[in-house]
Amino acid sequence: MARARQDTVVPGEAEETDDDDDEEELYLSSVGAGAPAGLQVPGEAEETDSEGEAREALPARCHLPPLVVLREAVAEEEGPVAAFQSPAGRCPSLLQQKLLESNDRLGHDVRAALSRLYRTASHDIGGLSAQLGSAQGAVLGAAHSIRLARGDLRAVAEQIDIITSCGLLPDIRLPPHPDAPDPP
Repeated sequence: MARARQDTVVPGEAEETDDDDDEEELYLSSVGAGAPAGLQVPGEAEETDSEGEAREALPARCHLPPLVVLREAVAEEEGPVAAFQSPAGRCPSLLQQKLLESNDRLGHDVRAALSRLYRTASHDIGGLSAQLGSAQGAVLGAAHSIRLARGDLRAVAEQIDIITSCGLLPDIRLPPHPDAPDPP
């Protein structure tokens, strides 16, 4: 069924093809095989003008010092509250309990305030987006109406030019309007 062949992967842009035979071969040959290493997958490759940009972006972060975490030996049963417990294994003091409770309340209040803030902001953004969409529709409608009116005015102007330039028609004089001043 599947041909056994060794593909060589060459760095650079890949050839774009519409063949389905290679894809079927990949699916048939990769069943039961371990983790694929160095496989060349047919299909469209990302088109770039330069090949080294993606590789150069990663080494730029190497100037940071390594993160060192120092932890005390804590049993797995103990949670994050264990840091506040006294070393003798006694219950935390009343002050520590009050501190933990007030920290929990503060954290809950901050999370609730941020949640309300994000909810109202997203609601406001949704309303503004709807208003922007309707305003854009109105502007497009007005622009279309103006375009149609300009076309109609040009057509009327051309017809008036044709009529005024025609020598076959007699001069038509309209009686003056009663409110209009007399011509000089």
